[in-house]
Amino acid sequence: ILRALLREREAFVPLGEELAFTDDYVDIEVVRFGEKLRVVKEIAEDTLEFVVPSMLLQPLIENSIKHGLEPRISGGTVTLRSRLESDRLVIEVEDDGVGVEPGREVTEPVSGLVREGSGIGLRNVRERMQVLYGDEATVEMASRPGRGTRVRLSMPVMAHDRDEGRRARPATAGRST
Repeated sequence: ILRALLREREAFVPLGEELAFTDDYVDIEVVRFGEKLRVVKEIAEDTLEFVVPSMLLQPLIENSIKHGLEPRISGGTVTLRSRLESDRLVIEVEDDGVGVEPGREVTEPVSGLVREGSGIGLRNVRERMQVLYGDEATVEMASRPGRGTRVRLSMPVMAHDRDEGRRARPATAGRST
C-alpha cells in the first residue's frame, strides 16, 4: 500500500486497478479482525476497464470498517458493488454495521454542501468527485441505525485510453451493457 501511495499516481485508474489496491487494504483489516470481517464483491465484469478517480474507494471501505463494523462485537460485512446504469458507472460500498445516528445522514448531490459530521473520508471523496466531474456525479449516503450504511457513487462512464497513457476519455455510446 505504501509503495502504491508513494508512486506517482494518475488522477484516474481502471476500476480493476482501484479494486486491487483496496484488496491490499482489506487484507490488513482482515488480519486485524479475523473472521469478524467479511468482504463481498458484486462487481460487474463490464465495469472493470472504466476509469475512476484513484484512491476513491479505500476511504469509504475504511469508514465502513471503522465506524460501521468496529463498534459491533460480532463484526460484519462490507459489500462492494459496481454496475452500469445507462451511461453511468455506479459503485456502492455498503456495510451491515451500526449505521449513522439520525440527523447525520447525508443524501445529496456531490455539488451540495457537506454537512458537519459526515467525516473527512466522505468529505474528501465528495470534494474530489466535484472537482473531477462537477455536477455530473453524485455521492449519496443512506443509513439505517442498527442496520448499516450505504454510500453510492454515480459518475459518467469514462474508458481507459491505452494509446494515450493514463488519460481518460468518455466511453463510446455504442458499447454493449
